[in-house]
Amino acid sequence: MEIFAANREILIALLVKLGIIASLASLLTRSQTFRKTLFAEEREAGEKLTLIQFWGLPLCIGVVIRAAGVGSGTINPFAAFDLSLEGTFIAGLLGGALVGAIIGGCVGVVALLQQEWAALAVYPALGLFSGLLRNLSPRKEEIWNFSPFVFINLVLSFFSRQLFSKSGWQLIFFFSCIGVETLRQALGQALTSTRLFYFPTDSFIVFALILVASLSCVGVTLKVWNNTRLEIKLAEQEVLVVKARLDALANQINPHFLFNTLNSIASLIRSNPAKARAMVLKLSHILRKLLQGHENFIPLREEVEFIDNYLDIEVSRFGRDKLQVEKDIDDQTLPCMIPSMILQPIIENSIRHGISPKIEGGRIRICSALRKQRLCIQVSDNGLGISEHKLSSIYHSGIGISNVLEQLKVAYQTDFAFKVKSRPGEGTFTHIEIPLQQSRGSRMEAT
Repeated sequence: MEIFAANREILIALLVKLGIIASLASLLTRSQTFRKTLFAEEREAGEKLTLIQFWGLPLCIGVVIRAAGVGSGTINPFAAFDLSLEGTFIAGLLGGALVGAIIGGCVGVVALLQQEWAALAVYPALGLFSGLLRNLSPRKEEIWNFSPFVFINLVLSFFSRQLFSKSGWQLIFFFSCIGVETLRQALGQALTSTRLFYFPTDSFIVFALILVASLSCVGVTLKVWNNTRLEIKLAEQEVLVVKARLDALANQINPHFLFNTLNSIASLIRSNPAKARAMVLKLSHILRKLLQGHENFIPLREEVEFIDNYLDIEVSRFGRDKLQVEKDIDDQTLPCMIPSMILQPIIENSIRHGISPKIEGGRIRICSALRKQRLCIQVSDNGLGISEHKLSSIYHSGIGISNVLEQLKVAYQTDFAFKVKSRPGEGTFTHIEIPLQQSRGSRMEAT
């Protein structure tokens, strides 16, 4: 107890230092610029400069705060703010030899202003050393997996034939961190604290705790940043999954549409070759657009253009006197982003099941409007309508409506409305309401 009482100021400083570096690491992850730079696999010169600014500046400020605080106790009361050794070691591991050496040099220059001339040699060399460790490591993932409790992992993998390959570099990072802290303590005792900052102690137990604190500072910082890195990767994977599901749904819709259109053309080849030729030309325009590339989200303007081509084919088939199309599209809605191929299945169902069976034909009306930061799209027809028995099952049967509903679920989870109302002999009304999204550069943000 006497040993701990004599060194309580050092122990308190170590605990405070651990809290400071953890808070700093968490605070920096709030910056999109820092996160983008930190987690980049390869960095350009400008990105390296950004990393130096974000991480090097707090380390230099910590040295200034520590040097400005002079107390009468065993150690400087602001010693906890000095993260020179741990911060420089981390800078080299994550930024490479050049970034580590520059950050170490900046810290050394600030310490030199306080007459701590040995720091100008120690910290740049430390940054260069940890950067070389990064370059020599065959798998950069090992750096993110660094833990002060490496021996627990060593015990868990003791019976593995690949023991060293699994824990070898973890041990190297572990003993390197211990080694540089031990070297600083030795140099500090040899040169005195006026030449190099360190925690002076004659207690082996406190010295061991100093080593543990250095390991913990490095480990906690890497753990905080690694958790953020994994969250970003998971978010990216979720976006890829959503895109894959939307692609799969679109791939189900497109063949369905093409099959029905080809049937329409086939029925006209003998009876009206000229009209069949016109339909083939319009179909070629649709196919060309589909083959140019598929976007999961497109502006409503593009979807309307696609629908126009499709309706031209159907009007050519049925005749303008039997199939009438009305559109009431608000110009403000045209830039709004919607899932691609979401209207065509609805319109196709209206034609095939509502209007086509009617001898006198019918009318399709397409409307769009903005309501309270929401995009509302409505498709209605005056066809045969749907019986109450069939209406309850259309959301889960067939290809068209069920795929539209699935697309909306994938894209917006529960933040959408999709309703189909119909009565026999009175036609069908379909209402879609989705969040407003107008940014072409952020098409997946709606998910």
